[in-house]
Amino acid sequence: MNLQRLLPVLLLVVLLLFVLPALLHKKSSSSGLSSKQLSQETISAMNIVDRGEQAFKAAHHVYTARVADLIEGSRPLASYLANGVVVQLDASTSGRTFYAQVASTVIGLVRIRTGSKLVSHSCVVIKSGGGVACPTAPAKTTTSTTTTAT
Repeated sequence: MNLQRLLPVLLLVVLLLFVLPALLHKKSSSSGLSSKQLSQETISAMNIVDRGEQAFKAAHHVYTARVADLIEGSRPLASYLANGVVVQLDASTSGRTFYAQVASTVIGLVRIRTGSKLVSHSCVVIKSGGGVACPTAPAKTTTSTTTTAT
């Protein structure tokens, strides 16, 4: 008889402990960037990296393999990195060639430069969506590849 009196109270406690928090902590609509915005930031980041590498080479006579060297001269690049854009750099031992890969969840870009000559520029759309597209290749491109994967 005592158990029958406690059953409604136990049910109420279970409801309050498990069901109510799940309903109250429902995720609201996405507050992050849209696919189009992230794509634009990724493309902008690649352009900043390319210009930054060229400026670094002009000042130091070699390309850098450190993203931190490029962030120093560009506040927007730091913001793009915080929004999910990933930058990977490598420079040859001589410092005359650099490889840059800039990617996000929607688009990936690669550029290779030797001296001031753009050797390669490629782009892949990882997640197609409204406004997500590969940029046109920069001038003086000797090799250009565009791939779309969905």
